[in-house]
Amino acid sequence: MRELAGIVGVFAAPSTAAAAARALRSKGHEVRASMPAAFPEVLEAIGRPPSRLGLATLGAAALGAVLGLALSVGTSLAWPLRVGGKPIVALPAFLVIVFEMAVLVGALVNFFGLAFLAARARRTHPVPEDARFSRDRIGLFVPGGADAAVEELLRKSGAEEVRRVG
Repeated sequence: MRELAGIVGVFAAPSTAAAAARALRSKGHEVRASMPAAFPEVLEAIGRPPSRLGLATLGAAALGAVLGLALSVGTSLAWPLRVGGKPIVALPAFLVIVFEMAVLVGALVNFFGLAFLAARARRTHPVPEDARFSRDRIGLFVPGGADAAVEELLRKSGAEEVRRVG
């Protein structure tokens, strides 16, 4: 990975990180974030739109439910077994298969979509690595921001640590 140049601020709370990101963006700086969870207020403050991965997962779960229903109905019609005069296609008995297929397909699409989006974000919006950003801290990165005003703004916004990288 190429060496990144800029300023990194380390924050303990999402609210202080979001306030710092808003202040930096109002001054015209690009701000990138690295955090252990997707804090909505920080994502909104750095200007990232909400992820559409949930919609893809919902669509995949619906597709999985349709596939589960088609599998159950198709299997029952291909090998009909008459049991006590009950209908061949009994929808209540198929609900477990429909549910399980919905969960399976939705979870697989969610997993692979998340892996794809994380890899793409790492390439298009790189942030200097720090183990704390995967545990309990939020890192704000201002690329190319070797500016004393940026460092001062991060400190005034409540950053625990401010450092230059690159």
